[in-house]
Amino acid sequence: MTSVKDNHPVNQELAQEFEATRFVDGLPTPRSIPLAREIPYTLFVNDDEILSISTLPTHLEELFIGFLVSEGVLLEPSEIGHLRVDRTSRIVSVEINAPEERLDRIRKKGMLTSGCAGGITFSVEAAVKFVPKSSPRIIIPVELISLRMKEVDSHKGTYSLTRGTHAAAIASASETGPILEDIGRHNAIDKVVGYCFMNQVFTGDKILLTTGRITSEAISKAVRSGFPIIVSRSSASATAVSMAMQAGLDVVTYARAGRFNLFSHGATQITPRTTSEIDISL
Repeated sequence: MTSVKDNHPVNQELAQEFEATRFVDGLPTPRSIPLAREIPYTLFVNDDEILSISTLPTHLEELFIGFLVSEGVLLEPSEIGHLRVDRTSRIVSVEINAPEERLDRIRKKGMLTSGCAGGITFSVEAAVKFVPKSSPRIIIPVELISLRMKEVDSHKGTYSLTRGTHAAAIASASETGPILEDIGRHNAIDKVVGYCFMNQVFTGDKILLTTGRITSEAISKAVRSGFPIIVSRSSASATAVSMAMQAGLDVVTYARAGRFNLFSHGATQITPRTTSEIDISL
């Protein structure tokens, strides 16, 4: 998998320190606390203002392309004609060649405060229509789930400084790909979706990892981008698991310290440790 670089922001631009008082066992101590920055960027598609998203200002191209993929607007990389990020005006401009019925899905001005509230046009029925074609079950050794999630959890990014961001990543048997962060769990997933879309990474045999709670919106993004399984260190909603069942997407929750819950819907086969021969070809 190709590495991702974002040359503009450095740690100082991603976090801002504030003076506060920390209490430990009831005793106060003055403390300078770093907090993750939340910067609004406005998306224009074919000169139409679509919405603003407040985001950690990294990998903005991946974020907004991933958003358009997740909303079902972009289906092929060739549909992207022009993409420009203006960090001074905080405007992202995208020119795309897509049918009007797809463009109509996002022609509603709005505001996503952190990408945690859900997409502007999301629906369970619409997402399930984008279920990828059936393929052979992916064989995943049980230890791989915990290993890949641990790599995301131990990532030395903005979270290690602020404890205020989410992360998402794509993983295979051999490696964990780019680990991308944002203040919103859905934004982080969109950044991974956008990365895969722009770099033409095949997702049908990969794992989507997220540190955030798995909601119906997260399921929509995973389904539309073709992942067979989504793994989180947190929980999932009942609607999300029900939707994953319809789509044939496997869901793993509370992947921590060698334990996890699997909601199997036929896309993968998790092989236990007692299996004599483990196929790790994803």
